Amino acid sequence: MIRDPLVWRIERACIAAYPPARRAQVGDWAVSLSGGGSRRSNSASAVRPDAILDAATLRALGDAFASAEQAMILRITELTGSAGDLLDAAGFSAPEGVTRTLVCPVASVGPPSKAPRPDRMETTLRDTPDARWLVTRRRLAPTVEDPWQVAARLAAPACYARRGDVAIGYAALHDSIAVIEAIGTDRAARRQGHARAIVAALVEWAVDAGAEHVALQIEETNAAARALYDRAGFVIDAYGYHYRRNPI
Repeated sequence: MIRDPLVWRIERACIAAYPPARRAQVGDWAVSLSGGGSRRSNSASAVRPDAILDAATLRALGDAFASAEQAMILRITELTGSAGDLLDAAGFSAPEGVTRTLVCPVASVGPPSKAPRPDRMETTLRDTPDARWLVTRRRLAPTVEDPWQVAARLAAPACYARRGDVAIGYAALHDSIAVIEAIGTDRAARRQGHARAIVAALVEWAVDAGAEHVALQIEETNAAARALYDRAGFVIDAYGYHYRRNPI
């Protein structure tokens, strides 16, 4: 288990940056319920390093999901003790969606680049998502929750970045930690620097907003994104997590 206060601040900031429709507390676990969409906002996560996960807790978590008429998904992080044997014995599916949490210390961020971009496309920044941002998010990530509902639930200060209709992302600030979310680029416009420009703009916003660290979470298999974030200064691999489903 990991007791580092900064790492747990990052974990809480990541939850605040992409809030579920509602959360139910079950012992040392928070059950995120959104009626569908991403696994992240429809799964249970431990809220403390010594969180207990035993047969009784599993039953209580299952009851919480059943009462919401949702499938039971656990988000198992490296911040707590191993639960693999218990979940194997209970018949849970194999780990999926293995994800890393990457961190960029603001102190390491240099001044923003002033070099002109050959495409001349501007990066638009707003504190709320405009219609074009929402439409682009829908197109690039059709299986996630309604982006307007997610934005409406977001209580933290935020910045929504857009490059035309081809690339988007946003950042939210919680407890001096900015979390970057929803980075996406139209398939036809990839490898043209759009995602890099979005990330750079959001990091610059985070610095101006007083963030001490900037964090993001990506699936471990996304090598292209990992390379992008390495170049952007996200060189600290803080912790990982994965999901396990109850097939019953």
